[in-house]
Amino acid sequence: MTPKKRHLLDILRDEQSRDKPSPSANPLRKRVAVPIDTVFRPKFSMKIATWAFVGSVVFFFSFQLANFSNQDVADTSTPAITAQDAVSKVAVGRFCVVARIFNSQNLELARKLGTKLSTLGYNVQLAQRKVSSNEVVFELYVGNEPSTAALRETLVKLQELTLDGLGGAYPFIDSQIKPLPKN
Repeated sequence: MTPKKRHLLDILRDEQSRDKPSPSANPLRKRVAVPIDTVFRPKFSMKIATWAFVGSVVFFFSFQLANFSNQDVADTSTPAITAQDAVSKVAVGRFCVVARIFNSQNLELARKLGTKLSTLGYNVQLAQRKVSSNEVVFELYVGNEPSTAALRETLVKLQELTLDGLGGAYPFIDSQIKPLPKN
């Protein structure tokens, strides 16, 4: 009986060891590795990404619309643009002061005034322009600048200029800033 008893005791110990958890298998200390795809479900994360994208697009366009409406309000409060400023912004060419326009009979006076302005240090050009098939006029241009603002001081000086015996008391009183012709 002894050998049988020993055998039965061994079987009983084996069964008890299977039922009893080992110290390394303590459920409180055991760490379980969980795959990342089970934590974040793909359908749930796609919904969040979609809502985030839609929210950012709506925010962007509402911000742009708000900026656009603010610009309209700001534009109405700014002063009106003068025709001369509009010409200076639109034209890509250069500008000059049209000091005076002469008909063909006053060509000699135009040359004398041009020479006098040149000796005073101004950049002067005398140009011929055809008005009609049988009429020609001569224009006296002073200066050659990229903007009208650079010519304002020159215009004021020309309008106040008096020349002894040439063209009257103020020969350039009707001077204007205009785009320089391409000729």
